[in-house]
Amino acid sequence: MDYAIYKTSDGKQPRIIHRFTQEACNHQAKRAARKKLDDMRHHALQHYDNKRSFQGTPDDFEYDYITSVNTSERIRFYIAQLKS
Repeated sequence: MDYAIYKTSDGKQPRIIHRFTQEACNHQAKRAARKKLDDMRHHALQHYDNKRSFQGTPDDFEYDYITSVNTSERIRFYIAQLKS
């Protein structure tokens, strides 16, 4: 199976951020996707101030991104099968 890392804002309109095919990843697409997601998680933890709202599992993570004084967006990155 091929996998991708998707991004959503407030759970709407998922879009592909990175693709991982079995051919390109030596038949270890899920492992490559998890490694990339871990790198992205590390980057988010280093650069965003609002860590209290940060949640995650090995296959996803999410956090609140402050857009103004009164509003925020819930950003989520997750691994799922690549849709054809």
